[in-house]
Amino acid sequence: MKTIKKYWAIIVGAVLALLAIFAMSNDKNDKRKVKKIDDKIDDNNQKIDQLQGKTEVIEEQRIEVKHDIQETKTEIAELETAKEELKVTELPVADAKQNILNKTRRGRKSKK
Repeated sequence: MKTIKKYWAIIVGAVLALLAIFAMSNDKNDKRKVKKIDDKIDDNNQKIDQLQGKTEVIEEQRIEVKHDIQETKTEIAELETAKEELKVTELPVADAKQNILNKTRRGRKSKK
């Protein structure tokens, strides 16, 4: 009986040693996993900072574009009012023909 008890003691001791080694390796793995997760969190924070910078730039550009659109609208309104106020002087057909002939080569040649 004494030898059986010794073998059981050795078997139980070996199992406990294996469990202790397994627990230690899990601690190391957990530390590695925690470190990897921390690195990923840091990378994500950096990406968030970059994206926030980009959104700030986009917001500034959007404000500038709105300002440009408003300026363009005011210019269009000014041009429309100027168009309404523009007075057109109608030339007789003979004057228009003479004006065209003066500006072309045919009109510059003298017929003497």
